[in-house]
Amino acid sequence: MLGAIRGGVKSPIMKVFLVFLAAGFALWGVGDVTTGLIGGSDKAISAGEESKSPAEVAIQFDRTRRSYMPNASLGEALQAGLLNEVAGGLARDVVFHAEANDLGLTVTREMQRTAVASEQAFQDEFGKFSEGRFMQVLGNAGLGEEDYLEQVDSSLRREQLLIAVGAGFVQSESIARTITAYELERRSAKLITFAVDPSGITDPDPIVLSEWFEETGANYDAPTLRSARVGSLSPSMFASKIQISDDDIADAYEVRIDEFITPETREIRQMVFDDAKLAKTALDRVLAGEAFAEVAAEMLGWTTDDVALGVVSKGNLDGPLGNAAFELAVDEVFGPVESAFGHHILVVDHINEGGNQSLDDVRDTIRVTLRDEAAIDMIYDKVNELEDVIASGATLDEAMVAVGGRVDMLSNIDRNGLTIDGTPVEGSASDLSQDSLVLELIWSGDVDELSVIQEGADDMFFVVETISETPPRERMLDEVRNRVITDWKRSEAIKVARKGATKLIGAPEKFDDVVPTEEFNRNGIGLDHEAARLIASTVFATEVGEIGLIETGNEAIASLTVNVVQVKGDTLDTTAKLISAAINNSMQQDVLNVLARDLSQTHDLKINLARVQQLLARQQ
Repeated sequence: MLGAIRGGVKSPIMKVFLVFLAAGFALWGVGDVTTGLIGGSDKAISAGEESKSPAEVAIQFDRTRRSYMPNASLGEALQAGLLNEVAGGLARDVVFHAEANDLGLTVTREMQRTAVASEQAFQDEFGKFSEGRFMQVLGNAGLGEEDYLEQVDSSLRREQLLIAVGAGFVQSESIARTITAYELERRSAKLITFAVDPSGITDPDPIVLSEWFEETGANYDAPTLRSARVGSLSPSMFASKIQISDDDIADAYEVRIDEFITPETREIRQMVFDDAKLAKTALDRVLAGEAFAEVAAEMLGWTTDDVALGVVSKGNLDGPLGNAAFELAVDEVFGPVESAFGHHILVVDHINEGGNQSLDDVRDTIRVTLRDEAAIDMIYDKVNELEDVIASGATLDEAMVAVGGRVDMLSNIDRNGLTIDGTPVEGSASDLSQDSLVLELIWSGDVDELSVIQEGADDMFFVVETISETPPRERMLDEVRNRVITDWKRSEAIKVARKGATKLIGAPEKFDDVVPTEEFNRNGIGLDHEAARLIASTVFATEVGEIGLIETGNEAIASLTVNVVQVKGDTLDTTAKLISAAINNSMQQDVLNVLARDLSQTHDLKINLARVQQLLARQQ
């Protein structure tokens, strides 16, 4: 994903939305800063006179988590390293701000407007700025106008630095055209398939099987295996037994009432003018009886889509704009109201009343939530109890009975949690056999040793007792005969399929009645086949009229290249420009990363995330 982000949208606005995930700590060496440089407790990140507070970093972290890891909890996002990624992007902002201040770089309001209006994400199908889309995108990203414009300001300052430093790094247009022509070339082919069918192969005689096993026997050797018993505790073991009273549900409803409130939203249209007098003229015309859309079309050249701000909540609109919009009645026209984008004339078309879900509406939901929370709290008491029971000398079985847990047996598994034949474990313990933490305890401890209690995913706790280890050994044919026969028959079936396909090499007439494929590219896109990439690789390596051979494991395919289509004209020109821009942007970003690294030293960058982690832990 990071590679796609780094090579993607060039505009400074979308770089803000991507939070510089492609930059992060790893790209410019900030990783060591978190432990080597400690800033003041009120500054999580600082460089020169610029800084970011712990609260600002925490807010940006949570905003990024909601946008890019919506299904991950706060703890999971921290464990995945998202805080380092976010702090890396913010640190780069801070050092660029510090450098911009030293150089006296400024961003005018007109520059902000131009940048926002030119961002494709905010434009309608006609390529014009749509404030409705603007508000929708900001809402989805969890940003207000002021926060967003601050980020635009930061981005534009960075662009000024980038232009000054990286403008000389430009890729030759001819190289971009060559790359484009190569990548966009398309081909078609005729294919004849020979299926790999082991069912058509008779069993080998004992001598053949024995000889084949002598050659391949190492594939059937048994690896080192261990058997272990795993005692586990999880909230689900106790949740169903927990009783939640109606009083508890009522109290939780009052405490969590904000979760059950639906905010009022409004469907709003607007016109936005740079000049307050023009906005007043538009208002007067609408109040005099002219249609809102007609006035917008005549004075601004706006379509009905342009004037539609869409359905928004008051929180989507900053300051006076939100206050004004949510004090209007339906069909009431009001304005001008000034914002960072100009002077607004507003009309409300529809009001969606907010409201509260009643206690009866959410009673069952609250009951399940409280039960799950109580079960999680209980688990930690059970773990403390388990520690005491084990410390008293109890066996694993005795300890798990005492705390209400369970014991599962994992017999003869390898380091990957697979059986002696390399297949997944079946049954109730299958999940445990694929849990990396469980496997780590099984293979890191000594035999007959009871491990420490370990916390796993989803508030599960477990303890492992490894009871035996079997060293690696050779396996005799009789022990794996059925498996060996199956593998031999498949090997023979592959040979049969390959032989059929090979016979077609040098015999193009065999393809005369075969229907050609649709045209496809080098990645196999356009070819309807599960092995499209393999087929494309072979077809693009052969000339027209030549025959290639592809083996997929399930079939052998003879391919005859029949057509080569070179990209030309506007498609070549347009795509070459895009590729050239992407290459140039990638080169300039590399320069920018190097600059950021050097500026972090020039402006004495300091990062201390301890306070940020405290804030996030409190939130969790």
